[in-house]
This record gives sequence, C-alpha cells and structure tokens, in this order.
Amino acid sequence: MREFIFKANKTITSSDINLKDLPGSCGRLDLLCRCVSDAFFLSHDIRRDVVFYAVLYGQPNPPVCIKFVGNELKKVSPDERNIAIFIKKALKKFEELDEEDRKYWNLSTPGIYVKRLGFRDLILEKLREGKNIYYLHRDGEDVENVDIENPVFVIGDHIGIGEDDEKFLDEIGAKKVSLSPLELHANHCITIIHNVLDKRGFNNTE
Repeated sequence: MREFIFKANKTITSSDINLKDLPGSCGRLDLLCRCVSDAFFLSHDIRRDVVFYAVLYGQPNPPVCIKFVGNELKKVSPDERNIAIFIKKALKKFEELDEEDRKYWNLSTPGIYVKRLGFRDLILEKLREGKNIYYLHRDGEDVENVDIENPVFVIGDHIGIGEDDEKFLDEIGAKKVSLSPLELHANHCITIIHNVLDKRGFNNTE
C-alpha cells in the first residue's frame, strides 16, 4: 500500500467552494485536486493500492481531514473541477455532523471519508499502525539511495508544512527524502514517487 499525507495550509474548510476560482478564494484547492489526480489516475485506469489524506487548515473550521481510498473510489475523474466537487461534498458532509461524530471517519461518497483530524495526530496514528514516515523535501537523502517499506509519504503545499511540523517529524524519526535538487510542485512529487516505486516493482498490499 502507498499512502500520502498532504498538508493544505490554506485550503478552505467550508463547502462554500467557488468552482470557478479554486486557486484564489479556495486557498489553493487547485493544488490539492492535482495531487489527488496524480496520486490515483493512470491512463485508462486507477491506482487501487493508494490511500491519500488531505489535512486542510484553511478557514473557517480547521482542521479537517479528507481520506481518499483508491480501491473504493467511484465516479471520480482526473480533472480538477470534478475532484473539487467531491471535496465540496465531503466538506458538506462534515458540516452536517455534530462535533462528536466528527471524531470518526464518515463516508461522504464511495471511497471518500471525512474526519476531524490534525496533521500530527494523523502521523502518530500511522506510526501506531507500523508505517514508516518519509518526508519529501529537497534537502533530504536522494530517493535512489533510500529503502522504502510500508511507506507514508508526507508532502507540503506551496507553503510547505511549517517549521514546527518539520521539527515534529524530525522528533518522531521521519526519513527526509529528496526527489530533486530543485523545488517541485507537490503533485509532481507524487508522480515521481510512483515512478520510483513502479520501477522497483513495489506492490506491498498488506
């Protein structure tokens, strides 16, 4: 299984999403949508061994975590607007829940769940599951020299994940991994990681 955690620092946590202005009024929701697209979609197929988490910290009600499960997704297509519609539905579902129910994963549409869950709590949850945390960062160790097993890949948005959360990842022993000497878009990082694992024949479906 390949898992990704994307920290969306400014992405809106309200269902009041303007589908005509994903980059601006929605806090770079366009970038999140591209990450979802690159995490799952192949040419005429979908990656079923992928789970993608987006932790949203924008206004008005952060944090909100949306989980996408590849082998359950239905009717989602690769384009940004389509993915944004499903995110809008997930946030609408979240708004309809009371605070107690928000503590649990709630199904929005097939393969998409929503929960009140912060970035660090999600990381700790993955550690308890026995996963290894790999933080994708330009200044990390070259991915070609890194053994990858039971991976959860952490990715920041255009802002990054922030100094405090970088310190947290260091404290819990996350492995910092570099994909390029250049600053890459988050969705490009996902594509490159997939390519690295595909070439290695990585197919851990535990």
